[in-house]
Amino acid sequence: MIALLLGTVIPVLLITLEPFDNSNSFSYKYLILSGYSVCIIIPILIFHPIENYVYKIQTKRWFIVNECIYIISTLFVIFIFSFFYHFFVISGLTSFTYELIWSFIKSFGVPFTPIVVPLWLYLRSKYGQIEVPDYDKSSTKKVKKITINGTNKSETLTIFESDFIFAKAQQNYVDIYFNTDKGMQQKTLRSTLSNIIKQLPKAWQVHRSYLVNLDYLKTVEGNARKRFIRITTTEETIPISQVYYKALNKRLSNSSQELQK
Repeated sequence: MIALLLGTVIPVLLITLEPFDNSNSFSYKYLILSGYSVCIIIPILIFHPIENYVYKIQTKRWFIVNECIYIISTLFVIFIFSFFYHFFVISGLTSFTYELIWSFIKSFGVPFTPIVVPLWLYLRSKYGQIEVPDYDKSSTKKVKKITINGTNKSETLTIFESDFIFAKAQQNYVDIYFNTDKGMQQKTLRSTLSNIIKQLPKAWQVHRSYLVNLDYLKTVEGNARKRFIRITTTEETIPISQVYYKALNKRLSNSSQELQK
């Protein structure tokens, strides 16, 4: 859907705004300019299974760095496809140099980037979905230990992966709550939430300041204006952003747990 929408926008801009001397007349002008849509659609479709693969091996999580790499890589391939289309179909030339490729990217590709990329990111945000895994009882077994590192090398925390409960960010520090034989314990590390989530396979962001191990999720409560979640090991309520609500709603429904009180 996103590929088709973006593939429609660029030819429309070329036809209506006629930038870069596109006002010059030539046979089948509008049809030929519409061909640029293929140069956008094909690269996006090529990269789609690749981003899905990365998403799955990262336990269905997608980071900002993933998005940046995806956009830059796909955009570069779009530029290359567009160059060859412009070179062979529109200009009708038979030989080219690498200098011509870079010249085309600077003259044609870069000016369209501020138009295409914001729209592209908006569409990915609008049509993308947040997924969380269904409850798996076997994942609560204490079989794997992990070490969480803070910004300072001396700051570490080694726990069973399944013992992580939730984490709360406060300025440049993150409070990590975990399960022990003596009950829930807490340790503060100097770090960021984005750095912590990369080290915790069972950490899922439900708010800009909170990560939660969904195996401890009990209920989702509140109303349309303000929602929060409860976990089984503490009475503390954890706020949940609207964008994560539907995903957690689905998880609880699939797990046959109580959703609202």
